[in-house]
Amino acid sequence: MSTFRTFSGKFLSKLENAKFVEADVKPQLVYNEAKGKSFWRPPRLSRRIQADLRKACIQEGIEPTSIGLLPKTAPKPLRYKPNKLEKHERTRAERQATIQRNMEKMPQTIQAWKEEKLKELAKQKSSMPF
Repeated sequence: MSTFRTFSGKFLSKLENAKFVEADVKPQLVYNEAKGKSFWRPPRLSRRIQADLRKACIQEGIEPTSIGLLPKTAPKPLRYKPNKLEKHERTRAERQATIQRNMEKMPQTIQAWKEEKLKELAKQKSSMPF
């Protein structure tokens, strides 16, 4: 939300004969042949001055794109990123599923344990009758 500003006459006089080119309002990728490298050249008008020019144009009834300013971009949607949580909270569902599977196998596990114990006791039992 922008507030109403009063611009100076000097600033408003720039609007009357202003024709900006792309290099004035956008950063340019420039290739330096001597070094064989590319670099970004900043725009001649900063974003702040561009915003002031846009507001002044709107106040004066001039279309901002008619003097070479870029059209206003739509705001990007906010990205939702859930909290990381603690490890025991992140792995809770997997742990509960493992517990549930183990509980379903529990009668067979208990039966196998009992049989194993009986075999061990049978081994320890002496073959002598007394």
